[in-house]
Amino acid sequence: MELGEDYIYNGLALEALLRKPFVDYTFPKARSLSFKFDFTREPEHSSDDVTTPPDIEAHIHAFVRHIKQIAPMLQRVFMMSTRRVGGRTHLPSQQFNSLVAQICQYLGDIEFSIFCRPIHVEPSLSAVCRLAHFDGEGGSIESMVQLARHNALTLQYLDLNLLGGEDITGLIKNTDGSYVQYPCLHTLKLQTMPFMDLSRRPVFPGAVPFPCLRFLMLVLTSPIGDDTPFRGNGATLEHLDLYLTLDIAMELRRNKVFTPISHPRLQYVRLGWNPGTSELKPAIDHACMQFGLSIGPDAAMREFTMPLTATGIGSLTTMLDDHKRIQVLELQNSPMHILDVIALLNTLPLLSHLHTEASMIDPLPDSIAKHELPAYVIANYPPMGKRFRCWRISYSSNFNYQITVRWALLLALICPILDYVAVSDSSRELFMAHMKEMIASNGFRQHATQLRRLLFGGWSNHIPNVKTVLAKMDAKAIKN
Repeated sequence: MELGEDYIYNGLALEALLRKPFVDYTFPKARSLSFKFDFTREPEHSSDDVTTPPDIEAHIHAFVRHIKQIAPMLQRVFMMSTRRVGGRTHLPSQQFNSLVAQICQYLGDIEFSIFCRPIHVEPSLSAVCRLAHFDGEGGSIESMVQLARHNALTLQYLDLNLLGGEDITGLIKNTDGSYVQYPCLHTLKLQTMPFMDLSRRPVFPGAVPFPCLRFLMLVLTSPIGDDTPFRGNGATLEHLDLYLTLDIAMELRRNKVFTPISHPRLQYVRLGWNPGTSELKPAIDHACMQFGLSIGPDAAMREFTMPLTATGIGSLTTMLDDHKRIQVLELQNSPMHILDVIALLNTLPLLSHLHTEASMIDPLPDSIAKHELPAYVIANYPPMGKRFRCWRISYSSNFNYQITVRWALLLALICPILDYVAVSDSSRELFMAHMKEMIASNGFRQHATQLRRLLFGGWSNHIPNVKTVLAKMDAKAIKN
C-alpha cells in the first residue's frame, strides 16, 4: 500500500493498517522497510484539520510501535523522496526528524539510509541514528556535513552539494582540528559550485579520510586543493568520475597518485570538463592525456570516458595502448573517421562500444569509386573488432549522412558482429533511410545479407551510458 507521509502525521496511516485486510498482515522475517516521500502531491488537509504538534508526536509514536509489532526483525530503514517541477520544495523538517528519531528509539539498532532531496536533517539525529547512506540537499549544508561527520564510523554512502571550502573542512576536520576518518565509506559524491574559487580550496596534509572508497565522483571540480580524496584507497577504488582541470591533473601527477601498480581494481574512469573554468579545451585535452598515461597497465579498466577535441589519433592510441581491457570507450566531442575507428579497434581488441562524433574528413582515397570501396576495404583490412558491436555517433551541425552511413557499412564488412550504429533519435529515421538506400546500391548490394543486421540492431541492448552505469553503482552501493 502507498500512503503520503502526512497520513503518518495525522494518524490515518495507522488507521489504514488496522483495517482489513492489512490488520492480519505480519512480516516476521522482514529485514528492511522503505518510506517514499512523494513530492509530486500536496499534503491533504481538511478545513477542520487541527492536528497539533503533540498530536503529531502521538501519531508517529503509535505508527512506529505498530511497525515494531508486525515486523519485529527490521534491520534497515530506507527513506527516499520523489520530486517534480512545481512540487513542494521541502519536507516538513520537524515531523521528518521526529519520525527518524522514534524509529531509532523503538525499532532498536536500525541502519538508516536517507535519500531525500531536499530535506533538512537535524544533526541531533546522530545521537540516536546509525546512518549508513546519506544523500541530502536543500537543508542547511552545515547541518548535513555535521550529520555526516557524526556518523563517520558507520557511513557507507555520501552524496552532498557543497558551496565552498568551509563545507569540506567540516567534513574532514573535527572541531578540535583532528582529522575524521570514514572507515566504511565506499561511495562518495561531492558536487561544488561551478565558479568556485580554486585558489581558496583547503588542503589537509596527512589526512586519510576515505581509505576504503570504491566509487568517487567529484563534479565540476574537486573541493579540496590536494590529493586528499585519493589517499589510502588505491587498492579499493573501482569507479572514478572526475571533472578534470589542469591544476588537479598536476596535483595528482605531483603526488604520484596513479602509478603503474597503484589501482589494480580501477574499472570505470569518466573524465569531465568544467565549462565554468577559463581553461581552453586543448589544455583540458592535454590534462586528459596525461591523466590517462598515468594510469598503469595493472588497472582493470573496462570503461573510459573523456572530453577530447583536437587530440590526434596517434597520441590517443599511444595513451590507450596500456589499457587493452577497455570494452567501452566514450570520447566526448571527438570527431573521428573510419580510419580512426580502425586504429582504435587495432589498439583495443576487447572494445565492444564506442561513442564519438563523426568527422567530416573522408580519409579514403579519392581515386577509388564509391561503388568500389567495399572491395577495397575487404582487400586491405583484415577482419577485426571481434567484440565490436556498437558505434554511437553524436549528432553535430555539419553531420553528413552519406559519409557516416558509408563508413558504418564498410566497418560492418570487417567487424563480424557490428550490428548497431546509433545516432540521436531526431536523426535516426533519416539515417536509416540513407542506410537502406546505400545497402541496395552497387557495390554494397552483394553484401546485403550481411549488412542488413545494421537495420535491426537493438538500441536498448547495445547503448550503455554514464547514467546507467551510475544507477547500477548506486544500486550496488545500497545493496552492500
